[in-house]
Amino acid sequence: MLRYGKKATLMLRTLPMARVGYARVSTTDQDLDIQIARLKAAGCEVVRSETVSGASREARGELETVMQFLRAGDELVVLRLDRLGRSTRDVLNLVHELDARGASLRVLEPEVTTAGDMGRMVITVLGMVADMELKFIKDRQKAGIEAAKIQGVYTGRAKTVDDNEIRRRVASGESKAGIARDLKISRMTVYRALGTFPAPTELPDKPPSVTVTLHLTIENLSKRGRGRKPAREQIEAMLTRDYAMMPLGECDYQLTIAYDTDPDGSSLDDEINHLQTELFNIAESYRCSVEADIREVGDQQRSW
Repeated sequence: MLRYGKKATLMLRTLPMARVGYARVSTTDQDLDIQIARLKAAGCEVVRSETVSGASREARGELETVMQFLRAGDELVVLRLDRLGRSTRDVLNLVHELDARGASLRVLEPEVTTAGDMGRMVITVLGMVADMELKFIKDRQKAGIEAAKIQGVYTGRAKTVDDNEIRRRVASGESKAGIARDLKISRMTVYRALGTFPAPTELPDKPPSVTVTLHLTIENLSKRGRGRKPAREQIEAMLTRDYAMMPLGECDYQLTIAYDTDPDGSSLDDEINHLQTELFNIAESYRCSVEADIREVGDQQRSW
């Protein structure tokens, strides 16, 4: 009996001309089940999956495992090209490695294979078109936000928590970390409601914080979807309000994330998870998917 998923240890060499599926999502809030089901339905004997950013091949252990096992005649199958990599360069490098092993790549949406010269040309063209489309989307989104700011309608998502409620609970003696957990908000939201962050350095109440960069990719879940632009607008408004967002480029931002050093408080990882959840929830409300590559600025250079 074949077993599927990240812990599969089946030796692929027992399967002549194996068809191997690879599924990926960026955050734990996203669902791998749809991808895995589609790959199994496409005849994949083995499906390897992982939850990791597609910004680079670093830390994508399941993909590396698949690449090491594939041999001549085997086929790597993904649901969409963006599941394999987020840049044309990464995808083409993987296609080249497969070709060197005598293996091929099959994409289910749209249906295309690299088997043969025509297939490799199609993959190259698809990657170029995807890059161009993303640039056009970024340009339109940036122009739309600037126009909305001029018209005074770029206000973002309505607040779901009353600042007065936060202040009342702090005045009654509740900890800021506890309030953030109870109300399912970030520490930054609590400090902003109290007017203590961003704050002068002499204020004793200023929380520890880190500076991170965020690369954000938003895609419609359906071909006819039109939610990417409003989803990004709402996300940028949230980032500005809760994380002192500074734009660095078309899809790149700098954020300040407050957290607790107290063992009972909200750790940096907790705050990162909260940020990822917020991004996912906003995108989902507009029927979009989101990929977030978060990297710390500084000596440690951690990534999420």
